[in-house]
Amino acid sequence: MTAVLPWVTLVVCLAITLARVPSALRGENREVFYIFALISLSIFISIEAPYLVVDGWLGGMNICNLVLRFLLYGTFYFMGIKIATAFGSPAAVKAIRGPLGITAAILIGVLTIYFFLITDTAGSSAGMSALRWGPSLEAYAFMGRLYPGFVAACLVPAIWRTVVSTAPVLLRIASAVLLLGLSLLLLSQLFPLIPFSEAWLRVLINYSAATFTAIGLAGIWVSKAFARRKTRLSA
Repeated sequence: MTAVLPWVTLVVCLAITLARVPSALRGENREVFYIFALISLSIFISIEAPYLVVDGWLGGMNICNLVLRFLLYGTFYFMGIKIATAFGSPAAVKAIRGPLGITAAILIGVLTIYFFLITDTAGSSAGMSALRWGPSLEAYAFMGRLYPGFVAACLVPAIWRTVVSTAPVLLRIASAVLLLGLSLLLLSQLFPLIPFSEAWLRVLINYSAATFTAIGLAGIWVSKAFARRKTRLSA
């Protein structure tokens, strides 16, 4: 199952990205298209076969993993601002792109590079799972989870308010799916408690988080499009 799940996640994200192409070509909410494209690219290069090819081009030192980390940081930064704005949460927007959020992003980025440089990363390995794990590699992996977790924590309160509100049912369901995806990201902060013998749980949580987040975002887009169409028809 863990071998198939990444490809399923990629197919879902690519399908959503392609569905956004007509709107993007019309100049409508292109940021959403770019976000889904970045998510799809991140999922693609995290899968073992593409990862090994790309990392081979970069020297076989798992530099691809470092690139993936920063690709995810950028994706979550822009996605976080977009979601916070869509849910009408200026507090979340300020937390992500204000002094606190920018400081967190810079600090995590610098530490990510630092821990990568002091770790023996020779030998391409998707997820760096085949490397000898020690304190520096654990810290590097933690940094990779920390920033997405920070953004998720900023967004959860606003999304939860929509889930329990009297908003249209479709919007509430989509928000609940998005909330599930972000909650799984928060759960990933506990990965050190999962023994390596149960590493499949990490894969399941990671790709389930990506899948539910993507589906939730797409559902919100569909619910808002449906609401606009309903308003036009009633007018």
